[in-house]
Amino acid sequence: MALKNIASRVKVKICGQTSVEDCEMSVKHGADFLGVVLDVDWSPRSLSVWDAVPIFSVFGSKTFLLTFNREVDGVLLEAVASLKPCALQLTGQEPVETVAKLAEKTGLLIFKSIHLRPEGEGNADDVVERAVALMRSYTDAGAGGFVLDTASKGMYGGTGVKSDWGLAARVVAESAVPVFIAGGINPENVAMAAAIPGIYGVDLASGVEFSKGKKSEEKLAALFDNFRQA
Repeated sequence: MALKNIASRVKVKICGQTSVEDCEMSVKHGADFLGVVLDVDWSPRSLSVWDAVPIFSVFGSKTFLLTFNREVDGVLLEAVASLKPCALQLTGQEPVETVAKLAEKTGLLIFKSIHLRPEGEGNADDVVERAVALMRSYTDAGAGGFVLDTASKGMYGGTGVKSDWGLAARVVAESAVPVFIAGGINPENVAMAAAIPGIYGVDLASGVEFSKGKKSEEKLAALFDNFRQA
């Protein structure tokens, strides 16, 4: 499975889904992809395999399964086989060997999260150099795409914190595979995020919630209104 590197338009992924109802609402407003977090202790949006089954049974063809620093073992492979996601997204500090094993054993498209620092933190050239080096290593190992997200206060994704999108654009320009931009995207800035040169899509969770893990129809409507105008 592969995604076209050049999309006909920028895609929208609404992540951190916790219910079929929120997935239906997200798709109704225009979401191209959804995301479900699996068994991540620190995430308020994490679901067990059992709780995730209803979502994947309806929306599996457009839903990413997100894991964090998981071993490639029978438990994970059984979960993947049961849920049948459209792609796997590895959101931690997984080694390249994990990407290679999962690509081989599941046959799924593997997206790897690359974490940038919050906007204003770190040396710009160092941030870009590190991210590009990681992307190249993961691409060589079989990654079919990336999510440029923000790490903040011990959380890797789902932070609601924005990175420096100018630096993100420099990283995207070096990728041979599709890249989503994530971190701090909301209805007010989605047009700016969608304008980052070369991105495949925008990826967000907290920016369209009324509480953690619960999507807001009002915010979803505003997000897609502003996105379409852009």
